[in-house]
Amino acid sequence: MNSVVRWMGRCRPVRAAAAVVFACSVAACGSVMNMMPDAAEFRLPDRTVFVPTTTNNFGVPISSTHAVTTADLVSAQGQCAAPAAAASARGVSLDMTECEVVNILGQPQSIEVPQAAGSVNQRRVVLTYRTGERPGIYEFNGGRLSGIERVDDPPPPPEVAKKPSSKKKQPSA
Repeated sequence: MNSVVRWMGRCRPVRAAAAVVFACSVAACGSVMNMMPDAAEFRLPDRTVFVPTTTNNFGVPISSTHAVTTADLVSAQGQCAAPAAAASARGVSLDMTECEVVNILGQPQSIEVPQAAGSVNQRRVVLTYRTGERPGIYEFNGGRLSGIERVDDPPPPPEVAKKPSSKKKQPSA
């Protein structure tokens, strides 16, 4: 027991350091309590933080929003009145005019144009592309693309089966 007491007497700096560490840890616990939010002061965020007040910034039209004129409409032969603009590598999207789609995809394989369309707003046209880059049925209402349906791909040509040769190997003598 004497040896332990003598050893403790020699470790006064260690005891002082332990006391300082203990005091700091007790003080830290007090400051942690001050960092915790008070439940009475807690407020949910306003709904405008998560839901925007307006969606005008998100809905940018892809094609121009000019009014559809007769120059933007396709004839019964699938041709546009205006000459085709410079070809650009872009896709087809809803709200494009009839001529914009024809200029991108080319001449349709079949076209359904009403015989007597009263005005541009009542016109309903269906262009069908069976082959090409984007085969499908393109439906226009009022001169603007309103729907695209996929067309089944044509079946691949049947493979020609090879007939086995009728000659048999003759055993060598």
